[in-house]
Parts: sequence; C-alpha cells; structure tokens
Amino acid sequence: MKKSWTNVVLSSILLTMPLSACSSNTKPAESNASPPAKDGKTIVSVSVLKKDRFLQEAERQFEEANPGIDIDIRAYMAVPESEGKVVINPGAQKTNEADLEKYRTSVNAELMSGKGADLIALENLPYAKYADKKLLANLDELIKQDSSFQASDYYTGVIDALKIEGKSYALPIHFKMNMTWGNSPLLDAKGIKIDDAKWTWNDMLDIGRQAVQSGGSATSVWTGKPKAELIEDIVKSQYGKLVAGKKAMFDTPEFTNLLEQISDMYDKGLILEQADMSEEDKDVFKSMSLQMPLQLLFMPQIMYGGKGNVYSTPSDGGNGGGISLSSDLMFGINEKSKNKAEAWKFLSFLLSKNVQSAPGMVGFAIHKASLEAQLRQSIDHLASGKIKMQGPGGSTPSPNVDDKQLEAVLRLVEKADKYAAGDPNVMKIVKEEAESFFKKAKTAKDAAKMIQNRITTYLNE
Repeated sequence: MKKSWTNVVLSSILLTMPLSACSSNTKPAESNASPPAKDGKTIVSVSVLKKDRFLQEAERQFEEANPGIDIDIRAYMAVPESEGKVVINPGAQKTNEADLEKYRTSVNAELMSGKGADLIALENLPYAKYADKKLLANLDELIKQDSSFQASDYYTGVIDALKIEGKSYALPIHFKMNMTWGNSPLLDAKGIKIDDAKWTWNDMLDIGRQAVQSGGSATSVWTGKPKAELIEDIVKSQYGKLVAGKKAMFDTPEFTNLLEQISDMYDKGLILEQADMSEEDKDVFKSMSLQMPLQLLFMPQIMYGGKGNVYSTPSDGGNGGGISLSSDLMFGINEKSKNKAEAWKFLSFLLSKNVQSAPGMVGFAIHKASLEAQLRQSIDHLASGKIKMQGPGGSTPSPNVDDKQLEAVLRLVEKADKYAAGDPNVMKIVKEEAESFFKKAKTAKDAAKMIQNRITTYLNE
C-alpha cells in the first residue's frame, strides 16, 4: 500500500544529531523534600516524572554558572538510553498510567503535608487544584522581582493560557501545538465557508456531516479518531466552560446532546476510529498534536496536497480564534519552599535563550527568538542531511522551506493561546463515563450525570 506524505511525517522522525551520553536516576518519593544546605551550597530539589538529557544538560550548565546552588533532580521513572540519537515517534511515547499515578499520588501526598520538592513538574498534575489550596507560589511576584526576565521575549499567549484567575502558577519550558486542518479543496468544491473566529465543536461536526452527506469525494469527517480521544479533545479545548473552580457543568442538555451526536456519527461511519489509508485526503478534517517545530515546517506542504487550511481550535463559541496547546514540561514552585529565590533562578535559566535554543529542546521553545533559531537550524540540518525524515519505506526526500514559509509558520505559533489539558483526574472521569455510554452501558443523560457527580465530589475534596 502506498504511504502518503502525511503518514511518512507522522510515523517517525529521526534526528541524527550527536548528544552526550546520560542516564536517568529514579529516587523514592520520600527523598524528594529539599535536603539541608551542604558544603555551603543551597540545594534545590526538582521533582519530575522523567529526567531526560535536556534537563541533565541544563542542570550541569546551571551549576557551573552558579557554584553556590546544587540542583537535585528527582525522577520517578527512568528514560532508556538511545545511543546518541533522539527518536520521535508521535503517538508512541505513551507514559505508563501506573507510573503517572505513582507520581501524582506521591507529589500530592508531599504537597498536602507541607513538604515536597522546591520545583515541581506540573504537566501531569492537577495544578489548578494545588493553586486553589495555596500550595503553589504565585510566579508573577518572582517575575516582577527579576529585571532580567522580559515577558516580551516569550510567547505571552502560551504563558497567559496557563494562568488561573489571572495569576501564573506554572510556566511551560516547551509546548506542543494541537492543530486542526481542513480539506480546503473539498470544502471549496462544495461551497462551504468556515468562520473559525468563534466556531464550536458542534459547528465543526455539522460542517463535516454536511460535507460528507452532500455527496462527492468526501467519505468521512475524521479517520483515526477514537471516541474517547475525541471527547477528551473537546472537553480540554473548552475546559474553562465545563469546570470553573469547584463547580462542574456536565449535566446539561448541551453536553448530553454532544455525546449523542458523536455516538451517532461513529455509528453511521461518519467518523472512523481506525485510519483508512485507502481513503487518504477524503476526510474533511484532521486533528493532530505536533510535538516538534520541524513537523510544522512540513505539514502546510503536505496536508491535503499542500492545499489544506489551518483552523482555530473549536471552542465554546465565546473564546475563539486561537490554537490549543499542551506541554510535556512545565514547572511550578512549592509555596512552602524555603528556596524560592534559588528555585526561580533555575526555572528562569530553563527559560533563557541559551537553554531554549539548545539542541536537546525537542518541543516548541517558549522563547520567541529561540524557536526561530530552532526552525532555522532544522532547515539547515535538513539541507546538510544532519536531519533525515524516516518513514515506513526508509529515508525520504525533504521538501524545501523558504523564508516566506518560515514566516507563515511563526505567525501560526503566535496563535497558540489555549491550554488544552485540564485536571488529569477530571479527564480520567470523563473518559471512563463516556466509554460506558459508547459501550451502551448507560444513556448519554446518565453518563453526563455520573460525570457531573463524580467531578463535583472530586473538586470539593
């Protein structure tokens, strides 16, 4: 079966750039509290799920520049060696749920008992709940005191997306972009116009249904989109509408109707859980999370024959126009930490231009100049062969990217301003109860009610 460019790019990207050897250590949660100062040094403990090469190199450089501070990174799971190469295989790097649960349980117990690390990786934790309980420091106060940190150097839309009631409790080191692509040739042929400034998921589903049912080449709204994954995307993209503080809003006719509409579209084959390569480019929309800037260089040339259109992420209709994002690494500072100044110094170092521009930075750098440098470096490495695209059939030729295309990519990144994550415990409940509905074990109304009750109980614990 012939593989499309889309499949090639998303299947695997191999970066053949040399990296220094490293190993990941894991330590029990009991040792994650900040140890006392030793040999005249202030020890800053950092709690992470995984310790990778990027963090290790940043730790080494920081300690060289700040001999009075010792960074003690504590990981809950090891990352295997990769023999000097970084392999990114989108969708294949799933973290074991048991490891995640261990991390969440351990960090939660530490924070609730007034202990815990000075600096905490929050991407897999219910950081909004911790902020509500005054367990995380307000980073805005530390930023104000640091004249070297210039907010204008960063993608402020990304920083603002993570704020809670206007305050920053978490800062991402890098992020991913959750893209929505439309089949422009197909939509244009049917005379369908899309105003994505305030469009909702219902609008998107209705447009997709219209495009398929009006005949022609369209065969599905989506392919390769599992039911629970679609529900997760929808809830995350409008999380603030469904969960506000300690209040949940799932037992509404709107959410119940959405569950029924999605189930009906899957039952009728309008959305396929498995990708159908024989129907490539005959779907109306594609949604994907881009983990690397390199991917964003190629996708505009690849999607729907190079004529696909990037749309804003569907929202609740009142906060539209932007693209959703998520992060694999974002940090907050323990409110009980006695080393807040030193913890901030390391966090701001991770956000500095030199670190954000490092080869080990795999995701989208939050520092603007660093991201542009990342992209330009990728273009140069592609031209020289240092970076190769590797798909099911082996290495493939790399499309050229000119300055005009690079500028278009940078404009797209500026639109990233919606944090699509939500409390992981809330999302677990949503997926479990939605699955019970999709398996016909409950009605949509009963599933929505159970989601409402379970989340309300959790939020008020």
